[in-house]
Amino acid sequence: MTDEVYDKIVYDDPHVSFLGAGYDKVIMLNSFSKTFAMTGWRIGYVLSPHKEAMEQVTKMQYYVTACSNDAMQYAVLEAMEKASSYPDEMRIEFQTRRDLITTRLNQMEGVSCHEPKGAFYVFPKFEIPGLNSEQLAIEMLNEGVLCSPGSAFGASGEGHLRFAYTISAHEIDRGMDRVKTVVDRLRSTNLSH
Repeated sequence: MTDEVYDKIVYDDPHVSFLGAGYDKVIMLNSFSKTFAMTGWRIGYVLSPHKEAMEQVTKMQYYVTACSNDAMQYAVLEAMEKASSYPDEMRIEFQTRRDLITTRLNQMEGVSCHEPKGAFYVFPKFEIPGLNSEQLAIEMLNEGVLCSPGSAFGASGEGHLRFAYTISAHEIDRGMDRVKTVVDRLRSTNLSH
């Protein structure tokens, strides 16, 4: 089973799919939600050359939901017919935003951020003694920046925050100014104790 919902949002190197690579028992999950920035809609699809697997998937899908609502189906059809260049345009824009947010985060004292190769999230590590990722996320929220605590992604995520860079470059800059304010305040307070 291969999750390829970010196949159109890959930077630097082309996306390589398991589907069509000679495997006869591959099930690919994909999503219009990411490709056409319909992120809250959760509309996607499953593909496989394995007929029996698709019959079983179809049975499971039937009992979970009969189908996506009409508005979502028409929106996807419109996007596929009239916005085929949109995924490439957005990938370029997301790459610009990725470069901006990772640069800004890596310039902050006590923060390190790897450059993601795809999708539209960063997962920087924060060195702020005395605070866990959930407490740090609350501090960010109090400053007007929404992010997810790393602990929500398992024990290895502790000490990290996840930010989405789905907003404009201007808004990313404003948000990173606020993140820097929080980091500077917390580091000066917590390191002096």
